[in-house]
Amino acid sequence: MRSPTVAVVMSRLRRLVVPDEPWLAGLRGTLRKIAVDQSNLIVVDGTAGTDFVRHFALRLNVGCQVIDVSNNGRSNSDDIPLRDRALVVNADTVYVLQLRPEGNLHRLLKERIEQHRGGIVLVDLPGLQPDSVKDELLKAGVEIWRPTTEECRPLDSDSSPEEGQDDDCYSIQPRVYEIVPFPSGDGWEFLAHTTRACPGPWPDESFEQYADNLAESRTDADHSTLSTFRRILVQKRLIASGKTIRGGSPAVSFTACPLENLPALHRYRTHRVRWDFEPYGLCIRRSWLESRGVRPVRYGDESLWQSLTEDERPFFQLAVGESGIDWTVEQEWRAAGDVSLQDLTSDDVILFVPDFESAKSLTSVTNWPITLWPGNVELKPHPPCGGG
Repeated sequence: MRSPTVAVVMSRLRRLVVPDEPWLAGLRGTLRKIAVDQSNLIVVDGTAGTDFVRHFALRLNVGCQVIDVSNNGRSNSDDIPLRDRALVVNADTVYVLQLRPEGNLHRLLKERIEQHRGGIVLVDLPGLQPDSVKDELLKAGVEIWRPTTEECRPLDSDSSPEEGQDDDCYSIQPRVYEIVPFPSGDGWEFLAHTTRACPGPWPDESFEQYADNLAESRTDADHSTLSTFRRILVQKRLIASGKTIRGGSPAVSFTACPLENLPALHRYRTHRVRWDFEPYGLCIRRSWLESRGVRPVRYGDESLWQSLTEDERPFFQLAVGESGIDWTVEQEWRAAGDVSLQDLTSDDVILFVPDFESAKSLTSVTNWPITLWPGNVELKPHPPCGGG
C-alpha cells in the first residue's frame, strides 16, 4: 500500500522575502506535520516557493518526489501553467499556505472542489489567506488546520554562522549620535552610491545559505534596504554587479548628482522591477574614489560602443534607452570591480538614510557621520539622541 502523497502550495511570492512572513512559519509547521505523518511529499519545479519547500524538507529529513512536467507551457483549455496544475492534481492532500484571490492556485482549488476530490487543507495562520477566500473555501467543505507555535518555530541551527554573515560580532558599542548638517550642492565634492534591497541570496551567498537563514529566522535573513546598507557598512565593501552593465562586466555605480537632487531620480523602473536611487547610501569624496580608479561613464550610442576597446566597455552607458529614458541625467561614474572601504575615514564619507530610526540603528555598526535623505524629511536642528 502506497503512502499518501501531499503537496504544499502557495501563490506567487514577492521577490523580497521578509523573514517573519506567515508563509515561512506555515511552511515549517506543515513540513513538521508531514514528517510525523510520514506522508510522501511531491514537488514540481518552477511552482511558487518550490525551492524553499525542497530545502526546508531536506532540513527536516522529509523526502521529496519530483513530478516531471515535460511540457512547461500552459494547458490547451485555459491559461494556467501545467506545472501548477500537475502539483494540485497529483497530490492526495494539498496543504495551502499563501493564497491570492482568483490567482492560478485559487482557480485550481475551486476546480478540485467541483470535481469532488477533497483533500484540501488550509493552513490557518493570520495573513495567509484573505478572509473572503477562506470563508468561500470553508463553505465548500475544505479542511482547516492550525499549526502550533512549537511546530512553526525556526528550524534548529545545524552549523555555526558563516564568517561575515552575522553582523552581531562586528557591532560596536551603541553611541550617542548626531545628524550632521545636510551638505550643500554648491561645490559638491562627492560621488553618491545608493543601495537597495536584495531579493534572494546576497551576492556572495548560495541559495542554500540564504534558505538556511530564513529557515532559522537568523538576522542575516533580512535583505531589506536598511539591512543591505548595514551589511555594506559591516563588510566595508561595495560589491560589484554586472546585471545592468552592457557586456556583464562587474562594476559599482556612483552618481555625481548632489545629494539634494537625488529625490528627483527616485523612481520605479518597470523593466528592472525595482526602484532606482533608494534613500539609503553613501556620499564619498570624489578625489578618494578617483585615486582608486573610479571614473565617469561615457554616454553614447551603438557606434560609440563598437569603437571602444574591451577595457573601455565597462564604462559605457547608452545615452538614451529603447524606452526613451535619458540616462545622462544620472551623471554616472563607475568602479570596475568591488570597492573596498577599509581605508575610508570619516573625513571622506557621509552616510544618508530616510529617518532618525534608521540612523540610530546604524550607530551599532559604524562611526561614520550620518545625514538625512532630503526627499521626505526637512532637516531641522536636532539634539543628540542616546544610542542603545
